[in-house]
This record gives sequence, C-alpha cells and structure tokens, in this order.
Amino acid sequence: MGLIVRSSLIHAAGVYTTEAIKNGTHIVEYDGPRMSPDAAETLYDGRDLTYLYGLSDGKTIINGTSIAAFINHSCDPNCESDEIGDRVYIIALREIEAGEELVYDYCLYDGEPDDPAPCHCGAKSCRGTMYNEDEIERLKKLGMQPV
Repeated sequence: MGLIVRSSLIHAAGVYTTEAIKNGTHIVEYDGPRMSPDAAETLYDGRDLTYLYGLSDGKTIINGTSIAAFINHSCDPNCESDEIGDRVYIIALREIEAGEELVYDYCLYDGEPDDPAPCHCGAKSCRGTMYNEDEIERLKKLGMQPV
C-alpha cells in the first residue's frame, strides 16, 4: 500500500494514501521504542510536538518512529487506532480514496491546565480539542475550558 508524508492543512505534515483503501484494512502499525510514562515525560519535557501513543495498560508509551506517527487527528476520522496485544494498528473505518489524508481521533485523555490540545481538523463535527468527551468533562469539573 502506498503511503506518503506531505503538507497537511490540519497540521504541518500528514499521511496520504496513493491508492484506495478498503474499509477494515490494517493500514500501518504505530511503532517505535516503548518506554514508561515518566521516561516519555522526561524525553519530551518542554517540547510542543510529541509522537507518543499510550497503551491501555497505563504503563507503556510508544514513541512513534514509523510513518503512522504523522497521521493527524480529526473529529471526523476515516481511520481508527486499535490495540491488538501489545501492538497498535491504524485501521480504515470506511473506504478511503486515493489521495485522501489518513486521520483518526486521538481521543486524548491526560489533560493538563496549560494544554488545551486545540483541534484544527476543520470537520463540521469538530470538538475544538483533541481530548475525548470524558476528558473534556473531567477538565471542565477542574475549571479548565479545553474547547
């Protein structure tokens, strides 16, 4: 399957497919070195951009080094991430046409008062933030307006 990284209107660079992708296709693995949340925090301390993916065990972070790390967030995604065992795959949610940018909902869950994680996807259904709905509610209870 042909994937390329090029300029994106959502965020600096994005991943595009050069050929049609069928619904349900495992497109690419989100891969890279695994580390603890503390190690990831240290590595990216003071940086605005990260390529981190937290596994559901709450103990493992993938520091993305594959092309999947450049797939952007959208509130109206054409892909989803799925954790299968200790691996993470990006999977097509629908038929994706050649030339389309691949996007999935990041569903961020670890908000901090100084990081609203704004969304720039431009979708009609845009939440205004990359945080998931539960995290938006949690942050509101803390007096933070993530949107």
